[in-house]
Formats: sequence, structure tokens, C-alpha cells
Amino acid sequence: MGDEKSQWLEERRTISLELEKSPYNSESYLKRATCHERLGYPDLAASDAYRALLLTDEVFDEEGEYHDRVVEALETAVGGQDIPAANGVAGKIVNGTGRRLEADEEDHNDDHDEDESGRESRYTVVARDHARRSSVILVRALLECGDLKSAFHFVEMGLRIHPGNKELVNLKSHILGRHRSKELEKDPSWDQSKFKPREDLPEEGYVRREIYPWNDHEPDRFSERNLSFINAEIKKYAPQCEVRAVELPILSENPTTTTPLTINQLGIFTTAPIHPHTRVLLEPSVLTSSTRLHEPFCDACSTPLPPHSPTSPLPACSACEDTVFCSSTCHTRAMSLYHPAICGIQDYSISAYDPSPTLATSSLYTLLLARTIAMSETQSLHPLSLPQTKYLWGDFTPLHKPITRSLPFSFQNHIQSPLNLLSALSLDLFCPSTIQNYDTWIINTLLAKFRGVANAKMNERTGVPEVAGVHWLWSLANHSCAPNVKWEWERGGMGFVSRGGGEVVRWGPGQEGNNEEEEEQRWKGGLAVGEEVLNHYCDVDLSVRARREWAERGFLQ
Repeated sequence: MGDEKSQWLEERRTISLELEKSPYNSESYLKRATCHERLGYPDLAASDAYRALLLTDEVFDEEGEYHDRVVEALETAVGGQDIPAANGVAGKIVNGTGRRLEADEEDHNDDHDEDESGRESRYTVVARDHARRSSVILVRALLECGDLKSAFHFVEMGLRIHPGNKELVNLKSHILGRHRSKELEKDPSWDQSKFKPREDLPEEGYVRREIYPWNDHEPDRFSERNLSFINAEIKKYAPQCEVRAVELPILSENPTTTTPLTINQLGIFTTAPIHPHTRVLLEPSVLTSSTRLHEPFCDACSTPLPPHSPTSPLPACSACEDTVFCSSTCHTRAMSLYHPAICGIQDYSISAYDPSPTLATSSLYTLLLARTIAMSETQSLHPLSLPQTKYLWGDFTPLHKPITRSLPFSFQNHIQSPLNLLSALSLDLFCPSTIQNYDTWIINTLLAKFRGVANAKMNERTGVPEVAGVHWLWSLANHSCAPNVKWEWERGGMGFVSRGGGEVVRWGPGQEGNNEEEEEQRWKGGLAVGEEVLNHYCDVDLSVRARREWAERGFLQ
């Protein structure tokens, strides 16, 4: 299996080089989609198949943005020759890779792109075949990912274009059959007569959450060079602290003799005594988001705007005055870190604003992704090389664990929305630089990191998360059921304040075998020299059960 994986990885590398040379050739995307399927990445296969489908659409749209470049790529691949078309059905041909193609028998009613002599351009026959293959791979991959609603949408679309295609017909049956089985497993009395697949099918599944074999952007966070950089940064915002390597116990439900007992991580430690109720860290960040389109939040840090008036206005962008900041500091950070790339683009990421309560969490992640893309474009840095993302731990699956799928995935959030963001910036979706910076595996890596460290503020009235942020230094503090700091999101950034003496902290289950009971500890207050700063992921005043339920739903839910 190892040799087979190596072969497919090498094949992927070769095809990626092909894409750099001919980025508008749909055949290369289909070949890479096959590689991703064989490597166990159906989400990446779905992305490649969708891009191939977009390219084939461009062939038949003479007004399309990429039409000329796609036609040129296909003409080059197949030699630009014409073939006879009998009764509107293209015959067998051989494309540039030597693979024999045959038009679907069911496609004879399509309007073929023929000239007056009844001949069809050879590249259009290839494009039709690519469209069919794209649909099959896309549906199959989305089905594998668990996004059944998107899979059903594309299988219906594919059957409208290729009616009766056996592969698509079978996939449609598999989609409905899988959902039916799961519903009956949950409720044997499930009434299928009330089921509406276009509305009721689930649209979120799970995919692998890992450092991809070809990802060369992940740093060695424990190297002397990187630790020096991190410590230079943390001194700016937490002068009495430093970052060190630390071993943490691995919590495993089923430990074995081969399971490692600890994992290396980074942690924040004090370099001087810190008194109770003292600020330990205050870190600014522009990697933030708010789902409220017209609410009074700072565009940069997403904290509420301070009082202002016509005679005492807040700093704003001179080119788009509806972009307002809470301070001149945030204005300066925005102009140097992200705003120039999106200045004046009113519809950039607008689809993620004011979502329904059920979509609030995914919208916040989309907006964090949108901000990252803007930062990458403004700073001319790869999104995984930005200081704000580079050192984040993505909660990737450790090597000793079997392959699992723990990253929530949907076609909308991981493929469609990112492409919409790139289009809003007028970026060529297929040129090599766009693929190198924003391929779907990069989007997945960013979202995995965000899900591991992002923090959120809830709307006090609705209880729905409406503001989120990524503060990479703050996220280095490790969790404890008995934390010695409280975190607060305030104007100026995310901060830690040391706990006061005598405060009660609820932690851990109580007596063994009785998970309903909890232990309480009265915190001594403050931090001693060399003590680790221990963080909490949610309100420590909640019960253990409430905290577990919150964690199971996800950090931003």
C-alpha cells in the first residue's frame, strides 16, 4: 500500500506540473481528481472535478471569461482536427493522451457545435466527454464526503445534460439509499413520503484533517529560529511571558502499549511574578470576522465601535467611507495588512453576512477565510506563510493514529465560497499563482487551523456567535480544567487576566464512576515565576457537562 501511495503522490506531482504549463486543460484536472480519489482525498477530487466542469462550460459559452484560453488548450491537446458527425452523434476519437473516447448514446439530442458541413470540432467532443466525466467524479466524491445535498444537486444537473447515463443514475440511487438507511437506523418509523431530497438531504460531512504530504509550508515550531521569532513577538504583548516547548499528556479513550503517552506542544510561561487581576497578555489581530453587515463593529478588530459623532468621527477608509475603525491604530493595521486588496469591492464576502442561526458558525469561518485571502493578496505572501496563520496548530491527526475524518466539510464552504471570494478579487481561478496560493488543500488547512484556535463572542440576546477572531499568540496557551487566567476580548485585542485569589474553579469529574459530580478549587490568585499560563476554552463557571456539550458542538457554536 505504501508503494501504491508513493506512486500516486508522484503522479499527482507530475500532473500538478502539467497544470502549471496548461492551466486551462480540463483533462489535467480530471487526472488529478483521480489521483486524489486514489489517495483518499474525495474532497480534493471534488474540487478538481468541479474546476474541470467549469472549464468545459466555458467551451460552449463564447462570451465566457475563459472561453478562448480553454478552447486553445483543448485544440492543442487534441490537435485541432475536425471529425464527421453522423446524425448529430460524434464518432470515436482519440484525444491527446491516447485514450479512446465515445460520445454517450444518450447525448444525441444535444445541440452540437457543428459547422455547415455537419462536422463537429474535435475539441467540443472532448469537452462533452470531460463534462460527463467531471459530473461523475464530482458526484461520487461529494457522496464519499457526506455532502449528500450537493451530490444530489450535481447528479440531477448531470442527468439533465446526460439523460440516462448509467453511472449518474446509479449514483443518484446510492445517495438516496444512504440517506434512507441512516434515517431508518435512527428512527425505524421514518416516513419517506414526506422526504424532499433537495431540501432535506444533509449538506455537511467530514474529511481528513492532516498535514498533506506535499504541504511544505508548515514550520518546525520547536526550532531555535522559530522559537526566537515567536518569543520576540510575544514580548510585544505579554512582556512578562515567554514561549517554551512542553510535553502534554495524550488523552486517549482506548490507550494501547504502542500509544505515545505525551505530545510535544508549545506553551506560555511567566518570566516574572504576576499579581492577581493583572493583565498577562493583550494581543491585537486583524484576522477577525463579524457576520453583522450593518452593526457597529470595527472593520479590523471586530470590537464594538466607541462613541462618535459628526464632529468627532471615527477613522475610516478615504476610498470607501463605510469601512470604519475603532482607532487610528486599527486603521493603520488594516491599511498595511489587508484592506488595500478589497478596498472598494462592495460585494466581497457579502454572501456570508447576516446568516440564519444555523449557518452562523460556517459564515464566521468563511469570513475568516475571506480576511486571510485579503491579507495574502495585500502582503504578497502565501496564506500559510502569514505570521498570523503559519504557527497555528491545526489539531492535525497525529501519525500514531489511524486515518480519521474530523474536519467538517461542505461543497459550499470549502469549494464554492472560496472560488466566489477569488472571483470577487478578479483573480484568474485557473492561473498557476491562484492554484498555488488557494488550492482546496490550502483552504482545508486554513479552516482546520481556524477550527482549532478561533474564539468567538455570542450575541447576548440570541446566543448565536456573531464575532470570531484568530489570535495566534493567545492560542499558544494550553488548556486546563483549572485555569489560572481568564480571557477577555476587549478593544485593542484578545487578553489574559490572572485570576484573583479565592475564586472558585469547577473542574474535572468527581468521584470515579460518577461523572455528574464535580470538584471545586479555590484559586490562590496570580502566577509565580516560571508558571505555565493555563487557558480555558469556554466559560469556566459552566458545569462540566455544559462545557463538554459546548465542546462537542464546536468552538464557535
